[in-house]
Amino acid sequence: MTKTEARLALAQKQRRFEWELAREEQTRVAAKLVAGKTHDLMNLVQIVQLASSELATRCDPTGVEFVADLQRAAVDVQASLTSLMEVARPERVPVRGPAVGATVTRVLDEIRAAVEVDLHLAVSAETATALAADQLEHLVIGLALDAADAPRIELFIRDRTIDGKPWVEIVRGADTPADADGFDLRGVELLAKAGGGELARSERRGGGTELVVALPALAD
Repeated sequence: MTKTEARLALAQKQRRFEWELAREEQTRVAAKLVAGKTHDLMNLVQIVQLASSELATRCDPTGVEFVADLQRAAVDVQASLTSLMEVARPERVPVRGPAVGATVTRVLDEIRAAVEVDLHLAVSAETATALAADQLEHLVIGLALDAADAPRIELFIRDRTIDGKPWVEIVRGADTPADADGFDLRGVELLAKAGGGELARSERRGGGTELVVALPALAD
């Protein structure tokens, strides 16, 4: 397989993964919307409960029975809305993923068939993030494909301490040609966000570009 064919295969693999990411992101956005609307409905139910309690003190026996039905219905709706909010906005606890150094080293065997990459590891063997193995692999693939037209890519993986907390930085440097078409990095941005971090782009000293993905490191 030529480098061009390998690059095309890698890009297709990345696109399929990004489609899955996009669907997951749409689901999260929809869940957030549902949670917000459910919260508004919960407020309305509470108003009905307060008003019906006051109304019960002013009604004849027939009216009191009607208000009691209204209150029971409000309690049932409140329970249903509470369950809906729990489903729409589940608690997300970061789960420690695989070791960053080992995962990146493994995926580079596949990337190097398409793009020349020099890897510089400056992380401990235990350094890990909240990203799963496939997420971390596709993050690195996306960074490499974005500079696929460069004669060579440098990839630095290093431990950092930011505000007293451990982080890991994945830095991709490349002397990309001025007319090079970069790869769409929306997938990389979503993965960085999923790991609790962010993606930053800057000009590289001596020319070219530098991309930095900073992710919180998780302890054992």
